[in-house]
Amino acid sequence: MRGLTLLIATILTFGYGFAAQAAMTVDRAETFRRLARTVEASNPAADANRVWYGGMLAPITVETTAPLKCTI
Repeated sequence: MRGLTLLIATILTFGYGFAAQAAMTVDRAETFRRLARTVEASNPAADANRVWYGGMLAPITVETTAPLKCTI
């Protein structure tokens, strides 16, 4: 009887795993299809469909003017 229980549990585990993998594959394909749509650009220099292949970008500087909260 223990063998039958173990066999059924194994079959159900593989079945649930296959169903989850199939659902994730369909969801991933839909996400890629949705994100791969092209964007119409009004300015050719700021084309959203171009890929940045490297080079030097301007550094990002963050400045704060908030006072310190700890006043000991």
